[in-house]
Amino acid sequence: MGEGAGHGMSARTAPHVEVSRPDKLLWPEPGITKRDHVDYLTAVADHMLPWLRGRPLTMVRAPDGVEGERYFQKAAPSYAPAWVHTVEIPAPSARRDVAYVVCDDLPTLRWLGNQATLEFHVGPVRRDRVDRPDLLVIDIDPPEGAFDAAVEVAMLVLEVLDDLGLTSGVKTTGGKGLHVVVPIERRVDGRQLQRAAAALTAIVAERRPDLVTDEFRKADRAGRVMLDPSRNGGAGATIVAPYSPRTRPEAPVSFPLVPEQLGSIDPSHLTVRTVPGLLDQPGPARWTQLIEERSRLPKRLLDG
Repeated sequence: MGEGAGHGMSARTAPHVEVSRPDKLLWPEPGITKRDHVDYLTAVADHMLPWLRGRPLTMVRAPDGVEGERYFQKAAPSYAPAWVHTVEIPAPSARRDVAYVVCDDLPTLRWLGNQATLEFHVGPVRRDRVDRPDLLVIDIDPPEGAFDAAVEVAMLVLEVLDDLGLTSGVKTTGGKGLHVVVPIERRVDGRQLQRAAAALTAIVAERRPDLVTDEFRKADRAGRVMLDPSRNGGAGATIVAPYSPRTRPEAPVSFPLVPEQLGSIDPSHLTVRTVPGLLDQPGPARWTQLIEERSRLPKRLLDG
């Protein structure tokens, strides 16, 4: 594993990033242009960057907007400026190291936006110890149109985590579900984290088997909410970052909440247009604290 030549360069030494083709529509339905997108990233940067900094980034790019081709990209483009930080992580399936972008500063964030990176997915690890994850994630995936059920399950997950003495936060995914995120001490490897996430899922499902399942196939869920532990592991696992837009027509955003908001929130109101005006809400304030907190996974989860 290695780090790119840009590592250690501060944002002050990187240039201001101008927006090319600023009037290009990226989200045609709400009329959001590339300039709007970069302006959005600039507006949320102080809240978003702590969740990007130091982490391998998987990008979802859409050069022609959300109505054109969209694709995941792990490797940093060969034309990336020298001041863009990277970290090389082995990719066994490719039999080579992949140089991931690490978004450490505002110029990199703006550059990525100018490259039509619309979604930002981060690994649960940091570049200095990619073998030791520091985030446990529970992905709450309800049936279509059943956000109320996702909220009910999220409250159950939060209750279980509280019983286990684990500090957590909840956010919308920018889609139909919710994520519960637990910052953890870097004491376990990816496989141990997967086992812990599966054990946590089992505890939640035991409390409400009528509501919760871990069945991956929709046909086997019988209308229940799926808890997906597969977001957990090593550097190859990913979660959509807080404040990341999504490549859906309405330009929704993955937005941090506090539990008290769950019963009244409408995810469709959390968009690239609206979120900059919501940064003074309790969710962003709570998640600013959350990034600094660390829980130790209990033996009950590690033993499965």
